[in-house]
Amino acid sequence: MAGMNPAAQNIVNALQGQPKLLMKMQILSLGKNYWVMDAAQKPLCYIGLDAGQNISGQVLGAAVGAIAGDYLGRFAARSMEYTYTVKDASQQVAMLIKKGSGGNKSRFDVVDAMTGGSFGAIDMKRSLIGGLKASWLAPNGAPVMSTKGNIIRRKYSIMGADGREIGRVRHKILAVRDVWELEFEAGANHLYTSIFATILDFEKKM
Repeated sequence: MAGMNPAAQNIVNALQGQPKLLMKMQILSLGKNYWVMDAAQKPLCYIGLDAGQNISGQVLGAAVGAIAGDYLGRFAARSMEYTYTVKDASQQVAMLIKKGSGGNKSRFDVVDAMTGGSFGAIDMKRSLIGGLKASWLAPNGAPVMSTKGNIIRRKYSIMGADGREIGRVRHKILAVRDVWELEFEAGANHLYTSIFATILDFEKKM
């Protein structure tokens, strides 16, 4: 893709043509980290939140929760500003995903780690009963992707701007623990779709 730094272009090249990716969460990590892998479980890129930011959110949530209850504790934690990183297979930082303040309505700006150039933003809305809906907007505000289905249960589709399904997330019982599948259809932007699905998976747990 034009305008991307070399690390981001490495990820584009690695993901291109993959009909399906395996998304594996590192459950023993102090941060929130995913490996994005091919069907042979080879890591192609990494998306995560570092330990310092993750622990700060947990501490704040626990402190508020002890006084005001679990819901307000979780709301406080997810209202914080924090930044996810996207790294290529050699751990070079390619992109940053910057979350603004907001608990039930949040915006995540996706930018080039070297130039700061915008790749768009993820707008996320959370209902009072815990459901999630999200859309990816281009830098000019035009819709790129949206969700349809149950994000919490990992049974949803990713729809393109024209309303066609370009990806599916399914939580299947696999041999590898804590792995779920992201399947692609024609017309999908593999990098954007992978980031979109991973951020939704991080956020649904908060």
